[in-house]
Amino acid sequence: MNKNLTFLFLTLICLTAFGQNASELNEQAKKLIETQEFAKAVPILKQAAELGNAESQYNLGYCYRAGTGIEQNIEKGIYWFSKSAEQGFNDGLYQMMMAYGNGDGVKQDYNKAFEFGLKCAENGDGTCMWNVINCYYSGMGVEKNMDKMLEWATRLGKLENPENLTKSGYITSVRLQLAQMYRDGGELEKDLFKSYQWFLIFNEFKKDFSYIKQQQIVKEIEELETKLTSDQKANGQKEAEKLLGRPLKNMENLYKAEL
Repeated sequence: MNKNLTFLFLTLICLTAFGQNASELNEQAKKLIETQEFAKAVPILKQAAELGNAESQYNLGYCYRAGTGIEQNIEKGIYWFSKSAEQGFNDGLYQMMMAYGNGDGVKQDYNKAFEFGLKCAENGDGTCMWNVINCYYSGMGVEKNMDKMLEWATRLGKLENPENLTKSGYITSVRLQLAQMYRDGGELEKDLFKSYQWFLIFNEFKKDFSYIKQQQIVKEIEELETKLTSDQKANGQKEAEKLLGRPLKNMENLYKAEL
């Protein structure tokens, strides 16, 4: 019994030291990457990656994929991306989604692309959420499912807009799509009041869209308001804020386009 306990104790010490070592190596490599010393970073990344550090596995995959600091090897790049993805590292999941979706370094497989994309989306990644929404809507890589599409579209639409214009654009775009789909009916049950709430939420970052497009949407909002009851118009902001989970901050610009 004592020997078994000693063995377990030593094993825990080794695992802890291993984990710390991998983390330290990862930090060393990141500092070298920050200073563009990729050739020096790669050997350290290899050590950390082999010890199981997910971020180093991703970064090593990127170096192989791009031929940065080491001779390009797409197969090895995919290998390390996959090791990172196995640990749930978001960038690794994203890269595997894109690889299978585009057939880049692997045989194109929309089902696998969706599986990686869904895991990435579950980590809260807006870009992956956008792809999952489109997959459920179109039936690409997964059975078409409008309930799931709506679930993910709502989750994406409720995210805060980041500084990154592309990522912010996905969020603002899905808000507009929800507003228009609820207004028009068909694939979603028609609900003008729900549509109005999503138009108000869209208004928060409509500057992601062109000035001309904003002008067009202002007209859509004004037209929609003519079909609402006075109570719906009065309660629209309150209900939109309840849906979004935070106050709306751009209501004063609802009826004008922004530069």
